Amino acid sequence: MTDPIEIADPQNEEEPPKPKKDKARKKKKAKKKKLHEAAAQIFDDVTWLPEAADDNIGLSLDLVFAVQDALEAADDDEARRLLADVHEADLADLLENLDRDERVQLVKLLGPDFDAEALPHLSGSVFEEVTEALGTVGLARSIEELDSDDAVEVFDELDDDIQQIILPSLPEANRMVLEESQTFPEDSAGRIMQRELVVAPEAWTVGETIDYMRAAENLPDDFYDLFVVNPKHHPVGTLPLSRVMRTRRPVPLTQIMDTEINSVPVTMNQEDVAYVFRQYGLVSAPVLDEAGRLVGVITVDDVVHVIDEEAEDDLMKLGGVGETDLYSDLADTTKARASWLTVN
Repeated sequence: MTDPIEIADPQNEEEPPKPKKDKARKKKKAKKKKLHEAAAQIFDDVTWLPEAADDNIGLSLDLVFAVQDALEAADDDEARRLLADVHEADLADLLENLDRDERVQLVKLLGPDFDAEALPHLSGSVFEEVTEALGTVGLARSIEELDSDDAVEVFDELDDDIQQIILPSLPEANRMVLEESQTFPEDSAGRIMQRELVVAPEAWTVGETIDYMRAAENLPDDFYDLFVVNPKHHPVGTLPLSRVMRTRRPVPLTQIMDTEINSVPVTMNQEDVAYVFRQYGLVSAPVLDEAGRLVGVITVDDVVHVIDEEAEDDLMKLGGVGETDLYSDLADTTKARASWLTVN
């Protein structure tokens, strides 16, 4: 006769000990969370990440921790899944909240799928680490994918030797844009303008303009206004896209365009450009060369970036914090900042 099978009582059964690795990971998360909370009290000029993003807007610490876990476990598929729908600006925030080794690991994991539009959102030291991880081939590919204004911004941040390596590998059109941008003063309208814009001759009707926009293959992905020019390529009027779309086809553009043009010279300082946008409530503004020809357009998203950049720089100077401080070891940065405040 066989012995009866003993059934274990689940209430009395002891839980197996948790692996030390899981405990260490939770401890690391808790420590980083406390550091973020401490930093939020001290770095009152910096926006820190919430526990969870509201309605998928913005980046949350939960996503940061989830990506860190995937990287630590070398789970490439999970890391890619987590980042599948992340906006480029949030990807930049994520990279800035990772350690240096994690940044490099993530960039190399994404490879050709790395979203180039995240590059203009990155700050100094993080930008250098990410571009180094991309390598010259990845950088050239990224610059080629970007709109001209973003491509110029990224190119300007690179060291001279890297620029000289990348330039010959770019298509001629991209190379000409970057080389021309270097002839304009630093922090000028010429450096932040976008070359992709919609231009229509003053002799056209609404119908001809719409047909052109439907057939053209090189229009900007997003645009708000189109510019009407004379034969010398001088702007004579601007037209919101919405007005074009709700006007009948036979109407000449000259009958519905705005003739009061808030244009900016190509050499105007970017802070003055921001003032023009703020003063007149602009969405976009044409950029003119010395001869008055239309050479580009500045859009409101570029101006917002300029305003943020200037405000961040002023706040850092007031707070005694350098750009590299914000993305170095958080504990060291917090201690350094606390000492500075105490002395003051």
